[in-house]
This record gives sequence, structure tokens and C-alpha cells, in this order.
Amino acid sequence: MQYEVTIGIPVYRAAGYIEKTMESALSQTFPSIEFLVLDDCGGDGSMDVIERLQKEHPRGKDIRILRHEKNYGIGVARNRILDEARGNYLFFLDSDDIIMSDTIQLLFDHAQKIDAEIVYGSWERIDVIDKSPSVQSVYPYMLFTEPDGLAMYAFKNYSTFRISVCNCLMKISTLRDTHLHFVDAIFWEDMAFTYEMVTKVRRAILLPEITYYYICRPDSLSHFQERKTLHKEEILKNASVVNYLKDKLEVLRGHSYVPYMNYNLGMNSFYVVCYVLKHQSIIHPMISNSELRQLMQMPLKFSDIICRRGRLMGNMALWTLSHIPNSLFVPFVRIAGKIKKVI
Repeated sequence: MQYEVTIGIPVYRAAGYIEKTMESALSQTFPSIEFLVLDDCGGDGSMDVIERLQKEHPRGKDIRILRHEKNYGIGVARNRILDEARGNYLFFLDSDDIIMSDTIQLLFDHAQKIDAEIVYGSWERIDVIDKSPSVQSVYPYMLFTEPDGLAMYAFKNYSTFRISVCNCLMKISTLRDTHLHFVDAIFWEDMAFTYEMVTKVRRAILLPEITYYYICRPDSLSHFQERKTLHKEEILKNASVVNYLKDKLEVLRGHSYVPYMNYNLGMNSFYVVCYVLKHQSIIHPMISNSELRQLMQMPLKFSDIICRRGRLMGNMALWTLSHIPNSLFVPFVRIAGKIKKVI
């Protein structure tokens, strides 16, 4: 059966949240939706909830379940959903988040106006850990119809443009025609996907309406910082996502957004190095200073930075930091990290 939209929901250990997530999805006012659920073998009873809804809910016939034989992680789970979705558009929903009842209708209606390849809604983050006030991110209404328009906006406004594949309606044909897939990583797989996607999209819309609620919970993967022991291999594997994007930047040199993308990737590397320095005592085995310096290598040459001029001072500072002697590298990063209040 063909659908206009697929809501893709990877499920892994979300038993305490999945019912509310599914209720928000199944209550959509938009009629033509496939609810594609990927069982990534959490073994906590989450899928019992899905199977019950599949049998009892009025829209249960539109729930399709895919199963992995073992836990492969979020990147592999999303790739399978992307490959098997039957909708013309794809919307990813994390298994502990909530969407408004008119989310899909709103995003779809705007997509139809210009045959948009992607439509983003605004969002709100709700912290259930320490009950801190919710945080909203409201985009201005923006319409992009020119090549590089969305990429330039995303990279110039990196601090306010959420790098996430949730809360956006994406045209399946665009994703498949450009061979977009997620990298295999525990963290930042959505950053790699979004960085690539915005460079390939021409027609896009940002909406000011809040359509998605991110729920921050204690056992979320995002709470990496609360671990008592961290493995060097795990950190380097996730840092390799940034290096993957740095390699991609090499083939994008002719585009106007490149200096801004270069700066953002450099800052991501800087924050990784600061994180390692701050948590050295729980990382095993130790990550050497030369390995940290290697993480800071910038894809653009100094001459390219001078010629392009975008984010000039920031790019020059990051390039200089990555080229100072090993003996000075860590002290300078510590000083910069303290200034940025990340160490």
C-alpha cells in the first residue's frame, strides 16, 4: 500500500515512553500515514506496546513493524526505515518524543505549495531530569528556492538551526536519488546526515509553528556526559563523524557556504578535544596529545581561508590552533576551553 507520508520510529529501550509517542503519532489529523516501527532489540517490552496498538488501535492496520535480529544502533535503524518506507515523504520520530496532532498535515500542506524537498517545524525541549524550564526554538518563516540557500542559512546559523533529522518532513525521492544514508555512530549520526542533506536540497521551508517536543530523559543516549567510564575507541569513533564531514567538504570547495561549514566542523572538533581534556580521568586507555591535535586538523588550507573570508577570524584561529607545536597545543586548548566555559 502506498502512503503520502511515512512516520519512521526506531525503538530501543523506550518502554516508559513509547505509548505516549505512538499515541501522538496515531492521533495525526492527516489521513495517509504509514507508521513504520523498527525494533532494534531493546528487550524491555517496548514492542509489546506496539503490537498491542497494532491489534487494537483504529489505525493499527497502518502500523508496520520491522525487526533486527540484534541491536545495530540508531544509524542502521534509520537507514532501514529510509530504505523500506512506502510514503512519498518521510518524518522521523524518536521513540520518547511527542508531536502535535496537526504536525504532519501542517508540514505536508506547506511542502505541496512549492514541491518542497524538506519542511522544518519549530520545536520545544522538555527536560524531565531536573524539571528545568522548557526551551523553545522558533524559526522565522523562510522559503528557499535557490541552490545553496538552505545550506548557507544552516551553516551561518548553526547555533540556532537544530542539526536533527527529527521534526522535518523529507521527500523520499530526494533522499534516495542523492543516496543519502546515516553513518554508523552512537552520536552525531544525525549531524552527518543533516550536513550532507542541506547541501543537496534546493526547495525548503522553515515554519514558526511548534510541531515537535523533544523529551530529555535520564537514560537517553544524549546523556553521554553522565557515564562513569568512557572508552577511547568509542570517543574516536564518534569523532570520526566530524572527520567524515571534513572529507566531504573537499568536494564542495566551490560553494559559497564552505567557510561557514569549515568553521562549524572546526568548532565541533574543538569541543570534542575540550570534552576529552575535561574527562581524562574516566577515559581508558588515554587519548594522547598527538591524537587530540590530529582531531583538530582543518579541511581548508590557510590560503583558502583568506580568500573565502567567511568566518575569517574564527577559521584563522582554529587553523592556527591546529598547527601550533604539540607542546603548546593542550595548554592553548585549555585556555580557549575555559574562555568558552566548556572546561
